[in-house]
Amino acid sequence: MKKIPTIIAVSLIMIIAILGITNPGRYPYRMFDHVEGKLTNNYFIFSIYKQNSGFAVSADGKYHVYRRFIGIAGDFYEISPEKIKAE
Repeated sequence: MKKIPTIIAVSLIMIIAILGITNPGRYPYRMFDHVEGKLTNNYFIFSIYKQNSGFAVSADGKYHVYRRFIGIAGDFYEISPEKIKAE
């Protein structure tokens, strides 16, 4: 009975360590061939990238919409876009 919490704790530590090692943010500006994206947040197990150029304009024309991606375990997945007020 005492072994189950130990097994769970060791498994969680190993999973977090593997995600930390494979975090794409450990290699700066790896996304978009070093041209279009920039690393905005780098956490231990994942990192967040924002598209630098090629933004879209919102339907009302008041905002620039930038695509954002989350990098986890060596892959990138698109997340909610960032809206910045147009000047």
